[in-house]
Amino acid sequence: MLTFVAGLSLAVASLSLEDAAGAPLPRIVPGAPLSADTPWAVAPADGPRSYLESLFGEGYDPTLVAPLRDGNLVYDGESLARSVLEQQGLPLPALDHEPTAGILYLAMDGVTLRPQCNGFHPQSANAALNCSPLVSKETVFPKPPGGENTKAVVLQELQNYYAAYNLVITTNRPPDYLPYTMAVIGGSSQNAGQSNGVCGIANVACDGAKRNHVSLSFPDSCVGVTAEVAAQETAHNWGLEHTDVQQDLMYPFVMGANSFRDECMDISHATGNGVTQCTYVHELYCPEGQGEQQNSHGELLGVFGPRAADTVAPEILSVSPADGTVFTVGESFLVTADVTDDNNMLGVKWSWLEGLPPDFADTGYSRCTNDVCNDKYAAWRPIDDPWDFIQLTKPPAGTYTFKIEVMDAYGNADSETFSVTVQPAEGSTTGDPGTSGGEETTGGEETTDGPAPTTSDGTSDGDETGASDPSGGSGVTGATGASGLTGGDGGDDGCDCRTDDGPRASWLLLLAGLLPLRRRSRRA
Repeated sequence: MLTFVAGLSLAVASLSLEDAAGAPLPRIVPGAPLSADTPWAVAPADGPRSYLESLFGEGYDPTLVAPLRDGNLVYDGESLARSVLEQQGLPLPALDHEPTAGILYLAMDGVTLRPQCNGFHPQSANAALNCSPLVSKETVFPKPPGGENTKAVVLQELQNYYAAYNLVITTNRPPDYLPYTMAVIGGSSQNAGQSNGVCGIANVACDGAKRNHVSLSFPDSCVGVTAEVAAQETAHNWGLEHTDVQQDLMYPFVMGANSFRDECMDISHATGNGVTQCTYVHELYCPEGQGEQQNSHGELLGVFGPRAADTVAPEILSVSPADGTVFTVGESFLVTADVTDDNNMLGVKWSWLEGLPPDFADTGYSRCTNDVCNDKYAAWRPIDDPWDFIQLTKPPAGTYTFKIEVMDAYGNADSETFSVTVQPAEGSTTGDPGTSGGEETTGGEETTDGPAPTTSDGTSDGDETGASDPSGGSGVTGATGASGLTGGDGGDDGCDCRTDDGPRASWLLLLAGLLPLRRRSRRA
């Protein structure tokens, strides 16, 4: 939070059990059939479905944890904040993931936020779904004044602030399956139910362990300092707390700071309750401070790593079964793929295009990263692990078509569509189309609208395709002079992203000189 005056308390309503449990479709259970009517389609039991589950087990539901409020900072059930973990009887996590490239989307075209993520999976906030506990009701944030000129100026200033880090900054909304942080920039503090003098508010996620948070910056309340405010609020999303050095962008009051300082600075509680929440992270970078000092620059390097250009596309090495494989009724197979990339940040999405079970014929079925599909993959999952999609155990006769898409933080992408056929046993007839879904196909282009895609025309060319385009927003301009990825309508629904085949392209950001890779220290 940045203020022109003393910090003001933030009231954030916690979700009720009923709200937290609400979802448009049944949740997927690993190792179990997708539905009672489809025993032959089983979700793979291939490990934890979330980073929190890998840390604490599948019984931990972050939406049932009341957010901790510290001035205008919010530590929710996904924050890994010390007090939240202690309240839940959970241990401090080991910091065992390497620096990972990030994406920051600047939402400056107007956006509507909701306090609840009514998706498939328990979560407190998700930029792709336009949900965050920073608002207590559905709230509209308008465009900031100044139009495209303001957008360009704020983008350039934020690129300057974050130039040292491997962070892609864009005004184009990325595809929903690619984890990204969203900075909502527009309106005043009153839009979020805050008092005068509050310039911005944010969730905090210690060590940047959550990469799809939301922050709010209010240019109508704090004129002329929009980028400075947005820099601090987004840094809160990645685990930085306030410091007492005026020249640091994490100083809690607007003082014209222009950098994340590379020094150990005392944590400031001028606008809070006096308790530091990410102590176990801070002490890695400032051991003598024992968790009460912060090196803002060092921690951001630990989260993202140094700026490094990425022009190498991820590659789908193989899919299984291979395109054109023919099975006989009574046989079973696992739909899976092997993927590789030279970086460790990757978005992956599987879509079932043809032969869907009846329960999913209208809505589609998908599995992806970023918690926006029917089934999901855990954050920080090793890229070289197999990317299993669905286990088909003795499926009915018919044609089954699947698509896998992969994309890195810079928009480099690959995809593959393939089909297999299940033939009836010799001398028998085909299965009932109403049971298998394999006899029916629907026309039209494949789209992703909400958490699950619609069915496609079911074609199978097996070809590799180029980058999937993120939806909407204006193009990003930077030092390279290239244009940003575009696609979809960019509406404020947050998950209305159209995926089209096209040439490879890259996210736009201000490129800086390459620096040697710096690894973080690890906890036992």
